[in-house]
This record gives sequence, C-alpha cells and structure tokens, in this order.
Amino acid sequence: MATYSQETARLWMAMDIGPLWIGRDDDDPLSPASIATDSTKNEVREPQSQTVEQTAVAKPQPHTFSLEQTPSAAEKPKRGTAGSISPEYHHQKNYELKPIRRTFADPGIVEVDSDLLTQAQTADWKTLESLVARCTACRALTQSRLSTVFGTAQRTAKMVIVGEAPGRDEDLQGKPFVGKSGELLENILKAMGLRRGSDVAIINVLKCRPPNNRDPHDNEIAACATFLTRQLELIDPKVILLSGRIASHALLKTETSTGKLRGHTHYIEVNGRQVPTVVTYHPSYLLRSPTEKIAAWRDFNLAKKLLLELS
Repeated sequence: MATYSQETARLWMAMDIGPLWIGRDDDDPLSPASIATDSTKNEVREPQSQTVEQTAVAKPQPHTFSLEQTPSAAEKPKRGTAGSISPEYHHQKNYELKPIRRTFADPGIVEVDSDLLTQAQTADWKTLESLVARCTACRALTQSRLSTVFGTAQRTAKMVIVGEAPGRDEDLQGKPFVGKSGELLENILKAMGLRRGSDVAIINVLKCRPPNNRDPHDNEIAACATFLTRQLELIDPKVILLSGRIASHALLKTETSTGKLRGHTHYIEVNGRQVPTVVTYHPSYLLRSPTEKIAAWRDFNLAKKLLLELS
C-alpha cells in the first residue's frame, strides 16, 4: 500500500482532492522531491545581460496613451513544437507591461484622463487607491461597476499574485479573489504557509468588473496599465505569480497558452530589477478543470522555491 507525505495531505486539503488522483503503482507525484524535479526541469536560466536587449517596464507617457499594435509574424517570438517551447522564445526574459492587441477591442470606449495617470506614476499606495476609485476612463466598466477592486498588500509582502479582473463577488465586496475562487486560493496559500496580504500581495490587471464577466478589452487593459505598473513598483516583489490567461498575456506580452507558459521561470522588470515570474492557472479555471489542480500546486511550489532562494 502506498503511503503519502504530509505535503500530499496538505495538497489534498488545499485542492479538495484525494488519493484517487494517484495511481497505486506510481511514484507519489506530490512528494517534495517530485515537485522540486517538476518545478525545475524546465526552468529558464537568465541569459547573459550583454546579449539581451534591456526593456524596462513601460510607463505610459502623461499626455499620450495609445494601444500597441500586434507584432507582425516576423516579429513574433518563435514557438517550439507541440508540447514544448522553444528555448529561444523563453530566453526573451524582458517584457514590456503593455497588452497585446486582440480583435475584440472596441475603439472609442476609453477616454483616458492624462492628468490622473500622471499623478498615478508617482503616487503612494493610498493615493493610488483613491486615483483608481476616481478613474472613469472605461465607460462600460464605470457604468456597471459597484466598486473598484484595488488589491491587498502589506509592506512585508515579498510575492505578488496578479489576476485578471474582478468578478461578481469581488465587485460586491471590493476585494480581489473572493467567493469560491478566493476560497481555493486561500487554501493553497495556507497549505504553503503563506498569508494573504502580509506574505502575498494580490492585485488584478483590471480594477473594475467587465460587464457579464466578459474578457477585458485591450484598451481597458491599457487604461489600467499605469495603475498596475505603479502597484508593482510600490510592492517591489521578489517573485511574481501570474494567475490565468489575461494576466500572463498582458504582462508577458504573448498569446502563448497558460499550459505552455507554466512550468518555466520568466522575468519581468520592476524598478530596474529582473523579477522571477511564474505562470499558473486561474482558480476559477481550476474549479472547472480539477484535473489541473496538481499542475497549479507545482506552480505555487515553484514560486515559493524562488522566493526562498531570494530571501
């Protein structure tokens, strides 16, 4: 009979799964050794600084705010074969904090207040929160929102989780990651010995709920980019965890799927420093696709491993 470690038991409690996920004749894939092997085998090593073009986290200009055009096919990074990712692609570790442009963007729905964005670039945390509450750039979001969802963070937080946009429960409570998705995230953090706020800051790409929980439009993401950039600068994290497709696409500037981005260490520049970044599935996706919970657990362990190495 197979025996399982306390690490496995914590995972089952956090993810609400049981031993039925593990074959009786297989090695325990959730043991610390297996997790460490899975987390590090595809880790992307930082290339030599002189061979990589340094691209700072982009700060929007005070009086000019435009969407980035989609790179041409020749400019897009090369991808590997199915089930793998080209090392050449992943060695591009510096990413601009700008969204890619997708076809569902609706021009004309965003009216950016350039003065407000100028203030946001140098604001402290409380001032930035008040500026977010005053923002009415996206008419569709402003008309439908009940509150803005700024995020939770304390000065002691060394890791930040970036989600996509508030949902119904977040809009009602004004806090990120609540409801069923929030419960799952809380369980994962508790199982890892981490606390929301004091250990892990939680923010979103968008600060307002899109109507009917639709995907954010590109210009909505762009309108919030200054706030997100400043939040990352103020938190100054040692590790970033991108939760879900929208967050990874916006910050890594790629259309590669979450399944292919996860399991690797990416880098985003914050305050002139390359911050190790891990991609994982959004908790709401895990609730719909419970078979991916083990993969998400390993992503969180990779993020914690990086955090411990940098502490």
